[in-house]
Amino acid sequence: MDKRRRAERLIASLRWLVIILGLMTVSDAMPRSYLFAAIGLVAVYNGLLIYCLVDADRFAQWGRKCSIVVRLLDTVVISLAVMASGPNSLIYLLYWFVLISFGFTSSDTRKLSFAGAGVICANAIASIPSFAFIPGGSTWVSVLGTRSGFILFGFLVAIYVAQSRSKEELASDRGSYLQAILDCGAKLTSFRSVHELALYVLGSAVNETATAGGELLMLNADTHELECEAFYSAPDSGTAGEAPSESQLRSYANWVMGSRREFLIKTGGKISEDQTASNDQRPAIAVPLLGQSSDTNSESESAVLGVLIVWGYPGEDFADDAQDILRIFAAITGAAIINLRLYTDLQKSFLRTLQSLAKGLEARDEYTSGHSERVMQIACLIAEQLDVPSESMDALRNASLLHDIGKIGVPDAILRKAGKLTAEEWEAMRRHPILSEQICRPLGLSEEILFLILHHHERLDGKGYPANLPPQEQPLLQRILVVADSFDAMRSRRPYRDRMPQDELLSELNRSAGRTLDPTVVDAHMRLMEQGDVDPVYEGHDYLIDNVFDENLEQEAA
Repeated sequence: MDKRRRAERLIASLRWLVIILGLMTVSDAMPRSYLFAAIGLVAVYNGLLIYCLVDADRFAQWGRKCSIVVRLLDTVVISLAVMASGPNSLIYLLYWFVLISFGFTSSDTRKLSFAGAGVICANAIASIPSFAFIPGGSTWVSVLGTRSGFILFGFLVAIYVAQSRSKEELASDRGSYLQAILDCGAKLTSFRSVHELALYVLGSAVNETATAGGELLMLNADTHELECEAFYSAPDSGTAGEAPSESQLRSYANWVMGSRREFLIKTGGKISEDQTASNDQRPAIAVPLLGQSSDTNSESESAVLGVLIVWGYPGEDFADDAQDILRIFAAITGAAIINLRLYTDLQKSFLRTLQSLAKGLEARDEYTSGHSERVMQIACLIAEQLDVPSESMDALRNASLLHDIGKIGVPDAILRKAGKLTAEEWEAMRRHPILSEQICRPLGLSEEILFLILHHHERLDGKGYPANLPPQEQPLLQRILVVADSFDAMRSRRPYRDRMPQDELLSELNRSAGRTLDPTVVDAHMRLMEQGDVDPVYEGHDYLIDNVFDENLEQEAA
């Protein structure tokens, strides 16, 4: 739409120069009142056209129709000037402006042919009053033939302009398309979320095809239903670029899913072969996202992963190669989604393995068994109290389960020591967050998760380890993890001490709030304790430790 609007702007600017100056050349042959009326008419309708061209929304709604009406009015004004001029006047050459303006803004040869025929007829009608003034030796046939010949030559020039501009734009567009596809293909490998990938591809597809908007729907593997993964509207689409109804988009997508073929509806409801007609006059293209899936029955069969849909502006068809461009975008998107899913499945498998390793590490000592799981549960309860977004909850959950995996590099003699640690032993213990982060980094986890793992022993007063982070560099999720980890250490039994009594535990939390622990997070945690939401987390641990403690007492008594 922007290219058409820029072209119309140029023509509107030239109209002031060409037609108004042309009218001034026949000012002697026209009555002053007719001349000023014609100039005023040109000023009014050209001004209205410029008003429509300034705003993208107005142009999408009225601009194309207005530009056609303006060219008809150009023809009328030029015809009036031809009527007022003599048979030797060259004012009829202004018809060239009408024809070339058509060719400059449209490459449709059929429309150009209608415009050429209309201009020749208008010239014939406008030339009739001049026949009475034909000088001797000439006939009206020769005059009309000469004028029509020049107009026909102008029509051929318009055809040449249209084809040349079309080829130039096509070459430019194809270069832009190729660069966009290369950029898209290179960037798709960096995404770790299907939603982010889908949004990027959809925005690229809409912008490169100069359409009004688009939607990308993905097939849910569990429900086998199409779900909207991304929606995008062109920045300058305005109300004219509003999406078709949801039911209409779903009907397009369902047809594509069932047929595994592309869907195309053109301006005026014209559709491609074997496809269902639509009451919506907005053009649309829907293409399937195909990819090799493990659910397919044969190695050669591709699964339909989803549907990419774009829609255009009312009354404006797509570019000739828009469908090919979307087909390429759909192909690389399907491959990228399959690769991303494989990567995600592999990452989840590694995560489960590492989490199992962390549980196995804790299970060596009944006192620390289940520590990471309890920290995760407490941290998530606090996060819910503080209305942490769901996407951040996943990062908090993974970081909580893996935060102590680095203790695999700490000797058991230090981990299970009942007495006070020496300076060397304490230094070895302080390194476990660094080891945890180093172990988890090769998994490709987000920087947010790695940050939480590395800094789960920082303090609000900036005296924590391993980095002595100042409070302004400690995000909410990290503060939540610190409180959850600290609380579990106080609430659990250890080889060197029993669990803290409830009163002492509350007193310690109040004492630490604002000094080493975030007071807002501590308040949220204490509300959970008052509501009784924390006790169920420790039922299994208390039962296990009580039994172990009783057995140890019996053994000591024997």
